[in-house]
Amino acid sequence: MSSGSFLLLDIDGTLVDSFAGIRHSLLLALDELGVDRPSEEFLSTIAGPPMEETLGRLGMDEDEARRGLHTYLRYFGESGWSMSQPYPGALDFLRRAAATEGLKVATCSSKGEAFARRTLEHFRMMEHLDFLGAAEEHGTRRTKIAVLDYVLDSLAIDPSRDRVVLVGDRIHDFEAATARSIDSIAAEWGYGRPAEYAEATHSAPDFAATERILDDYFR
Repeated sequence: MSSGSFLLLDIDGTLVDSFAGIRHSLLLALDELGVDRPSEEFLSTIAGPPMEETLGRLGMDEDEARRGLHTYLRYFGESGWSMSQPYPGALDFLRRAAATEGLKVATCSSKGEAFARRTLEHFRMMEHLDFLGAAEEHGTRRTKIAVLDYVLDSLAIDPSRDRVVLVGDRIHDFEAATARSIDSIAAEWGYGRPAEYAEATHSAPDFAATERILDDYFR
């Protein structure tokens, strides 16, 4: 069987800056639940991981975190999602990737699937993707590695045979890629910290540098 080439992309912190909407929605949810607002230092870490993980860090048990997640999703659906903005150069990057002969481009995001689709369609990014890989808002596919496995299975990707690279900005991206023997590129313009970027195979300060690294894999 011949090998294929696959570029997997995180969304929040990689293609789209969604921090303002995530922060806004979380704070409204905490207010409704009667939970004290955390510090700005804590809030600076909330973009990327599944929201129930963040709620757990605030001391909620599993049932409380589930209720908190549903409340957060309601606020995010009402207003938070519309606060997102594409990173400069993201759409052009996607267009060029989609035009690369033999390369399939998919997302691999902890963002809920409905919100991911709505956001990417709004910014005219969806049309440049071969597959939407995202989490389930209310299902069991919530962690980054669960989403990655979903993408690998859906596209019949075999990391031992195919050329696969995951671009993301948080430790969850790089740990999942490593667990499945996939190379990764840290998007330094995102929400991660230098210690997180160090866990990626490569690190890039912008889309131009990312493309130069991808040239070694796919072109």
